[in-house]
Amino acid sequence: MKTLYLLRHAKAAEGELRGSDVLRPLAKRGIKASADMAAYLRESGVKVDQVFCSTAMRTRETYDLVAPGLNGAPVAYRERLYLIGMSDLLDFIQTLPDTSDSVMLIGHNPAFHTTAVALTKAAERGQANAFLSLKEKFPTCALCAIAFDIEHWAHVKRDSGVLVNFVVPRDLDGE
Repeated sequence: MKTLYLLRHAKAAEGELRGSDVLRPLAKRGIKASADMAAYLRESGVKVDQVFCSTAMRTRETYDLVAPGLNGAPVAYRERLYLIGMSDLLDFIQTLPDTSDSVMLIGHNPAFHTTAVALTKAAERGQANAFLSLKEKFPTCALCAIAFDIEHWAHVKRDSGVLVNFVVPRDLDGE
């Protein structure tokens, strides 16, 4: 069994910083959402063996803020995850280390949204509404957990996963 966590970066500041999208930092709302997500990760007992994070400033800052909820899972930064397309993201997932049964990727839309929907064939009991929400959109700082009944990440393919959970920031702060 393998579990993939897709965490979209938190809300970033509007506009480009000195003409570079990759340098956009988190907005105040993104900082709060990341802190809320860290508390959720800690309280829910999510176990992650490895984290792979885009090199964009907003994804790095998101990781820094959620890291306290990840129980010391090691992080590796990958430039490839910055604005990756769905096909390349699937290739990336299929090459994840089999020594890690639970992996979190921190990155960007639209690939996170389209990939999550493409990989998920069904939802666990009680997650039907979450599945409908996921199909609609993948907001900033949302976390999608997909389980695969496989031994090797190379076997991940379209419609092979089951949605375990889909958590959005507004669900965490009571708004």
